[in-house]
Amino acid sequence: MGDLVVHETASCYAFARFGLEWRLRLIEHPRLRGELVPGGHTEDGEDGLTAAVREVLKETGQRVRLLPPPLPEGYPHLAAPSVWHVVSMPVAADSRCDRQHLHQDHIVVGVVDRPLAVHGMPEHTAHWVERSALDRLHLPEDTRLLAAELFGAIDSAAARRPRPAVDKVLRAELLRRQEEDQAVRLVPVAERTPELMERWRAVDEANTAWLGELIAAGGWPGEALVGRQAAGAAWLLAQHADPQHGALLEDRVLVAQGKRQIFGTQLTQGPDRTLVPHPLRNPDEVEALRAAWGFEPLEAYIRQVSAGIR
Repeated sequence: MGDLVVHETASCYAFARFGLEWRLRLIEHPRLRGELVPGGHTEDGEDGLTAAVREVLKETGQRVRLLPPPLPEGYPHLAAPSVWHVVSMPVAADSRCDRQHLHQDHIVVGVVDRPLAVHGMPEHTAHWVERSALDRLHLPEDTRLLAAELFGAIDSAAARRPRPAVDKVLRAELLRRQEEDQAVRLVPVAERTPELMERWRAVDEANTAWLGELIAAGGWPGEALVGRQAAGAAWLLAQHADPQHGALLEDRVLVAQGKRQIFGTQLTQGPDRTLVPHPLRNPDEVEALRAAWGFEPLEAYIRQVSAGIR
């Protein structure tokens, strides 16, 4: 046993709330041909917490807020985020070690407060999955068991952390734009002059561009960030976006929810690290749909995006 090789690793069970439902972020692992939670080896100088946060961002493009392990109800002190479990897992020879070895895995749990925000180009295809999907997925048994247990614990664990502060400036801007949107739409039909209709068009164009930049920079402005009224205003602006922006938003939401997209606007890296679309709902119809919404052919779109990130 003296020559046993041990590698330090970290894994993160990252959850997000969609309405009243919690979902878990899983990646599709190309070498193992199945789903896993994000994770990987620690780098020099890293602890398990730092490595877990880095791996979630690298593999899924999302920023996770780590949680402390549960404490007894009524415990009077504030707990800091820390590792929930440390487990030793036998591992076959791989690219890092040419013989069987051990992974000492530091398991952490966290929450993605803005699950529709994707930062950079994720290393893997990732999905948000609900509790009922665990038994249908190609998961390692240890991951399935722990994920099922954590689905039962995440609500109380997350509740012990303060919610992000409401962004009052962004909230005010959303409500202002909603008021402007409604001011042009609520004019009686008989009073709608050419000047008003031009103003209507300009308002929609400005709101569409602004909302697109907002989502690209920081993700969807949900209730936790801007409050319920302003979050509703964001959805109103999205509904009044031009068709292409609406299609982009719909695909982005579907992919973030672990569902198949419609228009092929959301790309990820394939096994050979070239860009490919996230799974499509109707691959045979996507080109016709793209044409109807004014998009270029999918192959041309992929070339254009690939050229822009080189």
